[in-house]
Amino acid sequence: MAGHGDLLDATWETAESRAIPLRRLDGIEVDALTASVCRERLSMISKRSAAPSCRILTGSAFELHDVGQLPLGSYDLVITNPPYVRYQVRQGRGGDELSVRAGLQAIATQRAPSLELTLWRRIIAGYSGLADLSIPSWLLAGLLVRPGGRLALVVPATWRSRNYGDVIRYMLLRCFAAEYIVEDVRAGWFSEALVRTHLIVAKRLSPEETAIPVTERRFFPQCRWIQVAPEAGTPDSVVGGLFWGEKPEADFLNWLQGEARGKLQGITLDDFCLQDEWSLLRSRLSEKRWFRTIEPSNPTLPIFGHTVRKPSPSLPDAVRRLVAEDGGGLCTLEDLGIHVGQGLRTGCNPFFYVTERSHSHDGLVLVQTSESFGGRLFEVPKEALRPVLHRQSDIPTLLDGNLPPIRVLDLRGWALPEDAEVVSSNSSAYLAAGEEVPQTMPSELADLVRLAAQSSLRGQSGWIRIPDMSAVRTNIRPPRKGSTPRFWYMLSSFAPRHLPSAFVPRVNHKRPWVEVNLDPPVLVDANFSSFWSTRSLWTGIALKALLNSVWCQTLMEALGTPLGGGALKLEATHLRRMPVPWLSDESIEVLEMAGKQLTRDSIETQREVDEVVLRVVLGASGQDGDSREVALKLRKMSRDLELKRQRATK
Repeated sequence: MAGHGDLLDATWETAESRAIPLRRLDGIEVDALTASVCRERLSMISKRSAAPSCRILTGSAFELHDVGQLPLGSYDLVITNPPYVRYQVRQGRGGDELSVRAGLQAIATQRAPSLELTLWRRIIAGYSGLADLSIPSWLLAGLLVRPGGRLALVVPATWRSRNYGDVIRYMLLRCFAAEYIVEDVRAGWFSEALVRTHLIVAKRLSPEETAIPVTERRFFPQCRWIQVAPEAGTPDSVVGGLFWGEKPEADFLNWLQGEARGKLQGITLDDFCLQDEWSLLRSRLSEKRWFRTIEPSNPTLPIFGHTVRKPSPSLPDAVRRLVAEDGGGLCTLEDLGIHVGQGLRTGCNPFFYVTERSHSHDGLVLVQTSESFGGRLFEVPKEALRPVLHRQSDIPTLLDGNLPPIRVLDLRGWALPEDAEVVSSNSSAYLAAGEEVPQTMPSELADLVRLAAQSSLRGQSGWIRIPDMSAVRTNIRPPRKGSTPRFWYMLSSFAPRHLPSAFVPRVNHKRPWVEVNLDPPVLVDANFSSFWSTRSLWTGIALKALLNSVWCQTLMEALGTPLGGGALKLEATHLRRMPVPWLSDESIEVLEMAGKQLTRDSIETQREVDEVVLRVVLGASGQDGDSREVALKLRKMSRDLELKRQRATK
């Protein structure tokens, strides 16, 4: 992963400028041409006096044979910018998930200290197969650091909000003492980067220290979290605007390590509580099988006579500093009876989504296909169409009480003429299941379905026929005893997450805002995260009020994943772990009343909602006026977080 050698070259330059002896510089790079450039670049170092020995290998960092050619078994410093290659892109290219995991296991068997081998093997076996290449890359980098050495990583700021990254956070807590996390406030460190960057520096623990589960540790080392704003830098250094010597980064480090630190404009220094990090991470990993095998559960819990309450979800760092976490007690949305999911994923929107062009006549509706099918017009039985909220641009139409123009082809009640015999022979199965026997499709609709069956669309792995697409072929269900047949063009039954009470866009360029679905609800596309409840008190309006409170909006900003260009991604997994107050029925009823008047611009109603939510968050210790003061601080924090995910302008 050495690339062209930028980090290795910079390591040598820094060591030389600070008179730090450097014995070796080694790297490994899978691309032969890139490795050759790196090798040639570092060859210039060997011509200098007191130069370190250098070796750049051409090979895979996840192949035991290739890694075995590294001159040392472990290193004082492992520094890298892990590659972020999605698992789908790696399939069939020699870097597939199975070979990477197997290679990493082999490397761990050869290189991990004996006291740590079981730990590393279980961590490697446990990380998600859907993770991108950065996850095994982090693990490999950690494996190659010798006890007392440093791991230095240049990574996107999303490393703590990505679900797949939890295993990395655990590795850092178990095997390392994190020392510094330096944060790029406005995505300005790298001109080509679309998201903010973090620099992580961590010291490797000894095998004896690593062998102790985090659960049993009584001491957590000190870690500093440093935010560096654009005004701290110059074109040549991210801190050159504050430290004017020849070596501004060295002066910056000396400032960090000094006991008397004055305030600097553009740099914010805070303690990063690793014990709080563990508390948050432990609650998230408690259901993971690999985690339970290496971290003991609490042996002192009573067996009889007591009901053990699920631990409260932990607050993100930024919010924790404002409120006492034990105020009124926090819970998850699920604890309140509120469910979170993702909207409808058809597997092939170009076929299943059409646009209504005229109202019904004689039971038929004129619709238009997508451009994938030439934008052709044809008539469809009204019963085969379901309105759907597809894009954010359709939200204003929905808020006006009107249906968006996009329709879903719901063909569960219709079969191609050539499938009619299968349907007829299973009529008793439909009767037993309480389902209507599908009708035979009209000719125009049948022609469209046949056309789609022979059409191919470009996917991750090239062109593929629509019925063979991974999320479409799962629609097929052969006739079996106790089940009715289903064909590729029949979507599965719609679930509550597809017809929610409220929803929020998954990708938000501005402040996230939750809206209410129509009554009866229309289908909501997978472009939205969805909310619903089995408790009658939690209407869509009450949900809207709670989720648009300044408390929830700040947490959405803190928990979501910033994307390139400054957008915020809100997945169901982010929202499910959002800490919310335990609200009484009376509080929910007040939210219901306020929610009827709540809009983005209704300041007084927003204050009323915030008062209800924050009064419970602050608990009995809260004083009159505290909730208003905290609301102002949260609103500022939310604005700051929104600003931070935007690129710095120059």
